[in-house]
Amino acid sequence: MKRIRFVTLLLFVFALLTGAALAQDMSEGELVYPFQYADLDAYAAATGNSIDMWGEAPVLAEQVAAGELPPVEERLPSQPAVVQPLEAIGEYGGELAGPTTNPTCCGWDVLEMRLQKLLTIDTDLASIIPNIARAYEVSDDWTVFTFHLREGHRWSDGEPFTTEDFRFYFEDVLGNTELNPAPGGAWVADGELPQVDIVDETTVRMTYQIPRPTLLISVGSEVNNRGFRPKHYFQQYHIDYNPDANELAAELGFDGWVQMFNAKMTPYNNTWNLGAETDAYSPTLNTFVFVREDSFGNKYYERNAYFFKVDTAGNQLPYTDTLRRILVEDLQVQDLKAISGEYSHYGWGTLLSYPTYRENEEAGGYRTATAEYSRGNEYSIMFNFTTPNVELRDIFWDIRFRQAMSVAINREELNELVYFGLANPSQNSPVPSSLFFEDWMPGYYAQFDPELANQLLDEMGLDQRDADGFRLRPDGETLFLNFQVSVPEDSWRQMGELITSYWNEVGVKTSYKLIETGLYRELRDGNQVDMAAWGTDMLDIGEMSNGLANMRPQWGARASGHLWRDWLDSDGEEGEEPPQEIKDLWDAGEAFLAAPYGSDEWLELGQEFYNLSMGGLYQIGTIQRPPQPLLFKTNLKNTPPNDTTGQWSWTYRQWVMFMPEQWYFEGGS
Repeated sequence: MKRIRFVTLLLFVFALLTGAALAQDMSEGELVYPFQYADLDAYAAATGNSIDMWGEAPVLAEQVAAGELPPVEERLPSQPAVVQPLEAIGEYGGELAGPTTNPTCCGWDVLEMRLQKLLTIDTDLASIIPNIARAYEVSDDWTVFTFHLREGHRWSDGEPFTTEDFRFYFEDVLGNTELNPAPGGAWVADGELPQVDIVDETTVRMTYQIPRPTLLISVGSEVNNRGFRPKHYFQQYHIDYNPDANELAAELGFDGWVQMFNAKMTPYNNTWNLGAETDAYSPTLNTFVFVREDSFGNKYYERNAYFFKVDTAGNQLPYTDTLRRILVEDLQVQDLKAISGEYSHYGWGTLLSYPTYRENEEAGGYRTATAEYSRGNEYSIMFNFTTPNVELRDIFWDIRFRQAMSVAINREELNELVYFGLANPSQNSPVPSSLFFEDWMPGYYAQFDPELANQLLDEMGLDQRDADGFRLRPDGETLFLNFQVSVPEDSWRQMGELITSYWNEVGVKTSYKLIETGLYRELRDGNQVDMAAWGTDMLDIGEMSNGLANMRPQWGARASGHLWRDWLDSDGEEGEEPPQEIKDLWDAGEAFLAAPYGSDEWLELGQEFYNLSMGGLYQIGTIQRPPQPLLFKTNLKNTPPNDTTGQWSWTYRQWVMFMPEQWYFEGGS
């Protein structure tokens, strides 16, 4: 197994260094994912075919005829990306529609219908290939990165997309001390931005003083790392370009130009921010353009007339005309609307509802498929090591407490009750296909053993009980866990309720309460919680792209140890000094990230880091790799088959790998 994974890694590194695509095996004529060629030349070289005629949606052809749009050949870049559809050349027309329970965040069934990154992940789920960029090059020492844009590529409002949009972002946004007093993120190395050289209108070069072996993965994984913003749009909000920016901010209700600029920038940031648009027709390179929001909070999008991809017949994508975001009250309503057939597609259902989905397929006019939900854990729990409740800190930091709380959980029962026995009971762990997986990891203190849990808690000195039978802290107060969280998936709620009952059974008084997502994030990110829980989207390429965020302070969406992370980020100037164990974990991660990518040293350092992270039991996992139900209108084509072998994962931004731009409605609607 290790040798197979190492060969895959070598191919992966080759692809990164050369920009080559390692496509899925198409020898039997069946695709797991649709396939993308970098440009017309790459398509011709791979297939022997050429594209010299262009097609467009009838709604756009009408606008061309009316003189409202230039012809399609003038709207496409000279070298568009070419998409080989999953099954067939599609038909134009129809509306994609999906839900969200949050008015400004998330809503993956809508965000991922339009998300386009500078680079993207290929169908082998490992190599990085061009997307918005036509091509890229990397120096042998991983310090110089050159990106080539597509000549004639335009924003959705028809303005040219050029390297000036990169210069603006690096110099006027990231480099502006009022907007970014201390720039961070994927483009920063040792606290410094790269030297950015604009070679010409379509070529930009970034040069670092140190190697950046994981930069391409970050750029190919997260839309926020695309390295540009539309200068022609944002300069109206920037004081360096508009001397009256503060007056404009006051008119729009902001406290100064900085607040205004950052608010306007939000929808251009991370994936989960893409639903925060307020300005109709603000320029984008994404598949669809925001048009309006109604009084119910539903949002409406229309096709990007300047979208940069075509199918293998030369038809400009997307096939569908519009996209609609349906705002729903809660997860239950979201599911009910899916069953009634109100969505064109639905990826955020629960396995518990799978029988109900199947029973209602004919009435709802949809079909149900499944894909493996591939990530480190479906629902992992963390105790906040820097909680403001200082009496709990020593308890949480004692590994015996975490071991006890872990073995108190009946994962087999969780699997049966919540996942019909179809998932894998597991500690928070890398998936078996990870280069750094070891056999001990999924089962590490993951057995159901309440006797051992009680023994460990007693050994800690938590052997005294109150009148109700709950354990007392060393200060004589009842040990109480405030399990207050938000959940985007009903299966998480059910697991949370079961875990609460298991912990109460071993004498640790626990109260489970769901709160609004925004409040939960505010409390969690402000270090105001005793514990937190979320899915652990931990796959190798994802961890490389986000700086090992799920495996060390502050442990991603679990957000534990904020004050330790502040100390580590500031070289001890802020926050609280962590224990030596955490310093060692942090340093091991830094060495791993800095190693030559794919080298023996990289593999060795990675294994060391993973062993430290998993061995510390900083997170308590539950279930891994369940089937994820995916619903599709029966006439929505080029979508994954019922028995898809594709992976559903945040690392790949779920729907993005299935390229919704090539979905189409049979009959056009």
